[in-house]
Amino acid sequence: MADVLERRVTFPSGARPPVLLEGVIARASASGGAPTAGQPVAVLCHPQPLTSNMSDPLTMRLASDLAAAGFITLRFNFRGVGASEGQQTDGRLEPLDLAGAVEFALAEPGADREKLCLVGHAFGATVALVYAAHDPRVKTVVAISPPIFRLTPELATFERPKLFITGEHDEVSPRHKLEPWIERLPARGLKIISGARHLMRGYETTAAQAVVHYLVRWAATPGV
Repeated sequence: MADVLERRVTFPSGARPPVLLEGVIARASASGGAPTAGQPVAVLCHPQPLTSNMSDPLTMRLASDLAAAGFITLRFNFRGVGASEGQQTDGRLEPLDLAGAVEFALAEPGADREKLCLVGHAFGATVALVYAAHDPRVKTVVAISPPIFRLTPELATFERPKLFITGEHDEVSPRHKLEPWIERLPARGLKIISGARHLMRGYETTAAQAVVHYLVRWAATPGV
């Protein structure tokens, strides 16, 4: 796999007035120093802001592995987390943070604006699904362990493809509760990570492989 270069960045949220958020761009190192054109873009949303941040092990692994696979990735801290400004709002304003992240990532040199995906874990999965419904530039979403208590009838009903991932022993997003909700959605798939719990601790490699496999195939498929 290609060497990955990371760069710390700051960017404004989509709120008015905006708050300044911190993040990390990762991408494969370019031969000759010029960015490769037409790179798909993945924006990553971390789990619950009260207990997690963009340095969550799975979020970091996904950012690195996707960058090595040819994606431009941006992981970032939601408002009120780490050095990101603002106050946490338990999902009310965090989609605006994601809006700012999307704009910033798509402005990266070489970014393919037709190949934008969101990857969210737990709380971040819900934010990704909420935001994607309102931005048709998002062509697919990977939602890892979206908490059952945050699922609503209208969430994720958009027609674009979605992959859901949950752990075999996920205590917050158990398969027997998640699966009936997913079954009524259009253009969806479900992957179970054997042995894993909600935060995928110890199963980051397996979960990341599932996400990268799906997104590499998606990126190579024209018009999706």
